[in-house]
Amino acid sequence: MSLSSNNHFKCTQRTSPQSRKGVEGGLPSSQFKLISDAVAQLDPRGWNKPGLNVSAADAFGYKFEYKVGAGDDQVFTVEWYDNTADQLPDDLKKMSDALLQTLKTSCGGTS
Repeated sequence: MSLSSNNHFKCTQRTSPQSRKGVEGGLPSSQFKLISDAVAQLDPRGWNKPGLNVSAADAFGYKFEYKVGAGDDQVFTVEWYDNTADQLPDDLKKMSDALLQTLKTSCGGTS
């Protein structure tokens, strides 16, 4: 899933090795506000936490990229797995929760 500051989102899901199925558009204002509020609290300095990217055998992995500025002026990236989600910093946990809710409600996915 990708989301821009002008409320344009795009979800893609691999349905087979050769194809992708997608949804895109604008989020409902309440959902966009939830994500905007989470973005306002992001502090990438606390994301370099050891152990977040250690997976269990059956874990789902997540990669979050936060781009600041026009273009790719600053890009912050963090990866974690569902088995380490309890170790996420508070700001990243709030962002993760908001995005997972958006996946369920706007992208037709499950988590």
